Amino acid sequence: MRGAAVLLCAGILAATVSYAGAVLEARTPAHEGEQFVYVPDPRFLRIASLGYTGAVADMLWFRTISYFGAHYRSDRLYPWLAKMCDVVTDLDPRALYVYRFAGVILPWEAKRPDDGIALLDKGIKNFPDSWLLYYLQGTNLYFFKDDVKRAASYLGRAAELPGADPYAARLAAAMYQQGFNPEAAESFLRQLAGSTQDPTMRGVVQVRLKELKIAHDTDALEAAVRRYRTQTGKYPPSLQVLVKAGVLDAIPAEPFGGRYTIDAATGAVGTTSGHLPLRLRESRARKEYQKGNTVYW
Repeated sequence: MRGAAVLLCAGILAATVSYAGAVLEARTPAHEGEQFVYVPDPRFLRIASLGYTGAVADMLWFRTISYFGAHYRSDRLYPWLAKMCDVVTDLDPRALYVYRFAGVILPWEAKRPDDGIALLDKGIKNFPDSWLLYYLQGTNLYFFKDDVKRAASYLGRAAELPGADPYAARLAAAMYQQGFNPEAAESFLRQLAGSTQDPTMRGVVQVRLKELKIAHDTDALEAAVRRYRTQTGKYPPSLQVLVKAGVLDAIPAEPFGGRYTIDAATGAVGTTSGHLPLRLRESRARKEYQKGNTVYW
């Protein structure tokens, strides 16, 4: 009888997992280009799992990663990603890897910084000694919310916790001193790419680094175009003309393997790779510091 009971429980659990996976599958779009995903209520899943919430959470996390991967390879739109991460962490609040993933992917790839910040807040409540969660929260508050005071506070807390990367302390000190400009994003992303063990996150971060390079290259090329126009009164018909005229030493290599182009009518520089430059705003604190004004925290 005990064996039969075990088999019955296992069967119910398997059915619950199967159901939860099925409802996370993409359904027929209501309109062309629109995808609807039904995310199960975690309260139902918690009851139906018969105490095996960890197993259900693991399965839902697999579905979440599959959902992210499918959209990352196609339209790069993730309307349900935050909700899916939230459900997984409702079922398994100790799923540290989900908070890490959400803290990077939601703001930097999905362009949903508020959702990333909310999930990191949730993670910090469950892992108050995780320096990485404080660190990610501090950088998100700075780069995406221009909340330098709170960002510095989170980074300072990250630097105090056991195992913290020394970079967290350096970043906190820079913020407390003057804030920092968008170029700091490159340093942050390089450090993140070097430290993360997740190949998906590392891949996303490396793409952002390349898009930052496109922004840097585009700015430099357009500055050269302006110099050329000042000298000649017209825009160059090609970027190669800038090199021949001695205005530019060389055309930088496009990081995605494309090439940089110029609109001869407007002087705007673009790229054939289809990637857009990643531009992050400069903080108010940094601008005030550059003006010579005192910054109060």
